[in-house]
Amino acid sequence: MEKLSFLDMSFLRLESPQRPFHVAGLMIFKQPDPAPRNHVRRLVAWAQQLNTIWPVCNKKLSDPLDLGKAGWVQEDHYQPERHVLHYSLPQPGRMEDLLNLVARAHERPLDRSRPLWELHVIEGLPGNRVAAYCKVHHALIDGVGGMRMLSSLFTTSPTKRARLPGAEPVIEQEARRQSLARSLEDTWRGLREQYRAIPSCPRCSPRWDWTPCAVGRGCDETAIHLPAEPVQHRNGFRPAHHTLRPAVWPVRSMAREAGGSINDVLLAICGGALRRYLIAQNALPRKSLIAGLPVSIRRDDDSAGNHLSFILCPYFTNEADDLKRLQRVIRATTRAKAELAGMSATAGQDFTNLVLLPLVLLTVTGNATRVAPAVNAIFSNVPGSSRKLYLEGSELESLYPVSIVTDGMGINLTVVSYDKKLCFAITSCPTGQPGIEQLDDLLRQSYRDLRAALLSR
Repeated sequence: MEKLSFLDMSFLRLESPQRPFHVAGLMIFKQPDPAPRNHVRRLVAWAQQLNTIWPVCNKKLSDPLDLGKAGWVQEDHYQPERHVLHYSLPQPGRMEDLLNLVARAHERPLDRSRPLWELHVIEGLPGNRVAAYCKVHHALIDGVGGMRMLSSLFTTSPTKRARLPGAEPVIEQEARRQSLARSLEDTWRGLREQYRAIPSCPRCSPRWDWTPCAVGRGCDETAIHLPAEPVQHRNGFRPAHHTLRPAVWPVRSMAREAGGSINDVLLAICGGALRRYLIAQNALPRKSLIAGLPVSIRRDDDSAGNHLSFILCPYFTNEADDLKRLQRVIRATTRAKAELAGMSATAGQDFTNLVLLPLVLLTVTGNATRVAPAVNAIFSNVPGSSRKLYLEGSELESLYPVSIVTDGMGINLTVVSYDKKLCFAITSCPTGQPGIEQLDDLLRQSYRDLRAALLSR
């Protein structure tokens, strides 16, 4: 049995029937023209064999009802029809119908009695297109790891095919690799790294300012200010609203011009959009909303599991000037990244655990909405392929991340780059964020205003 990490345990503890905690991706494919007979059915049959190449597809909880004693074990009775599902949209197939189906699938928690993943293949879209919605529990994988898994399936040519190993199941391969000596070595290495990481964690703690920072009082925007008025849901939690939109924005040149990174530009754009949304709702707080930015600390030899830390940075929703907001974001993230770079991967993981611990305790005791959250809205930028990709001859047109909202964090802004375009996804709770459907247009407006400010300076 593989022991659950604190992060795995946290993501499982934070989940409830109203708060699913899986990460997902919606992929839109254009089928080859002409498509082979029963192309989609063959794609479904092919997907039912994913457990032969992804070990994570065979992992399940040993005791779903008692997480204190549970660990990861191998599924010995894999049932593909429980994990790969096939739908057809009513005609004429509309994007709205697809999003409604995905919303219903996304808000349903995964069955903890079996491996925590599902793949939904959806046909019936116009233009000879087909969709695939894949969700995996966050306890099993993080965003970067999920992208790596997906990338292993794709090819860069429509004539190439990914080959599934048929000789022996991954379960047996993995079991043979383990030995008592290897297990003892891994345990000792983990304890040694944990001990060495202890002195590194306090370097981040003094940067936390637990005193609310009022605008105009000489606040250091490069510090991490945790308290902020929450963006959260009320009663009737239902994370059913998803806005998906591709955009071709010259963010790379904007980043060079501003002296920051692509991530800085996107964060500033999101901050501007959130400010406009809150103003429209007559709900703009004096203090800035806080962004939680997941940062991968994954090594090349890491496979499944979560290997991430967090940077906490203001969205600077209290800054009216778009250019100044970007400059403040750059200063804040530069300092935060420098601090994270000076930490070991283990210390970075410990920092994440330290940030999550209050949220876990407050959530399981039912008090998460009574305390100002450490993070108001997650912002994640996951790098994807810069080249066009294909799956069994079908061209991947777009790839949208569909993520998580929790108590106190009712908005999740995630971006995936693919084929020279950005695929934005807004996951939110419509009962907690009225008018959230406007955020898509507000993102575009925020981009235009920031672009104009950079060009005119």
